[in-house]
Amino acid sequence: MPEGRVLRVDAKSAQVLVDGVTMQLPLRGRLFEGATTAKRPIAVGDRVEVTREGDAGAIDAVLPRQSQLSRRASGEESREQVMAANITLLLTVMPAREPTFDPLLVDRMLAAAERENLRAVLVVTKIDRDKKGQAAEWIELYRGLGYEVHPTCTLAGQETTDALAALGALLHANTTVLCGPSGAGKSSLINTLVPGINLRVGSLGKLRQGQHTTTSTQLVPLPGGGFVLDTPGVRSFSLWSVNTQEIGFYFRDIKARSPHCGFRNCTHRNEPDCGVREHVAPSRLRSYLTLFDEVVRQG
Repeated sequence: MPEGRVLRVDAKSAQVLVDGVTMQLPLRGRLFEGATTAKRPIAVGDRVEVTREGDAGAIDAVLPRQSQLSRRASGEESREQVMAANITLLLTVMPAREPTFDPLLVDRMLAAAERENLRAVLVVTKIDRDKKGQAAEWIELYRGLGYEVHPTCTLAGQETTDALAALGALLHANTTVLCGPSGAGKSSLINTLVPGINLRVGSLGKLRQGQHTTTSTQLVPLPGGGFVLDTPGVRSFSLWSVNTQEIGFYFRDIKARSPHCGFRNCTHRNEPDCGVREHVAPSRLRSYLTLFDEVVRQG
C-alpha cells in the first residue's frame, strides 16, 4: 500500500504528498471511530497509508509517529491538539520588539519540546528594532540554559548573515516547525531563508499586535531537502496531559537545582530549604509556577 506525508489537514480530507505528487484525499470513516483525546485523528506531518486509484484515493491509516508537538486545544476541556507530527526541530520564534518579547510563551514551548525530547532552538527576530538592547538579557539567559539562540534581522541591508545561514542549514537538515506569536516574523524569516517560497507576510496593526497571516499549518517541502511548517500565530500554549510532579523536569534549570531542595516534593513556591527559588531566573520561576497552577486548576 502506498505511503504519503500529510502536508495540510482540512475538515475531513488532507493534502498528501504521495510519490512526489500532491493529492487531496478524504479520510476513511474508521479513522474517526473509537475513543480518543485528540481533536483530530490526523495531523500535519503524519505518515499515512493511502489507497490510490488514478488521481483519486483515500487515507486508510495513520502510521506510528516518531515525535509530535501537542498542546491543550483552546476552548476544550480535555482535547489534545497535535500541531505537528514527525518533526525533528522546533524553532521558537520570538520578536525582540513589536510585539513584546514574551518569556512565558517561550518557556511554554520549550517545556513542550523538552517533554517530547525535541531539539529546540530560539530565534529572536526583529533585532534591529531593539534600540535599547533589551533582548540581550533574554539571549544570555537562554544560552546559559544550553539552548541555541539566533538573534536575526531580515531587513535589507541589515541582515544577520551568519545567523540566517546557520538557520538555513538547520531547515534543510530537518523537519522543522516554527512556533511563535502573530507578528513575530515567522513567514518573513522563512521567505529569507528559502528564496522563492513566497509565504504570505503581514504587518502589525495600530496596537502593534500581530495579525494572523498564516491561517493554517502546512508542511512545505524545501528545495535542497528538509520540510518546514509555518504555524498560525500562537497566543497561548498549554501543555497537554501533565501532572504537577513532572513540570519541573521540563525546565532545565529547575530540574538541575531540584535535588538541592530540602523536601522531595518541594513546589519551589514557599517551602523552606528550597534549592530552586534563589538560583533560577525570576522569569523562569514565574513561568514554572504559572504552568503548575494551570495544571492544578485543570485537575
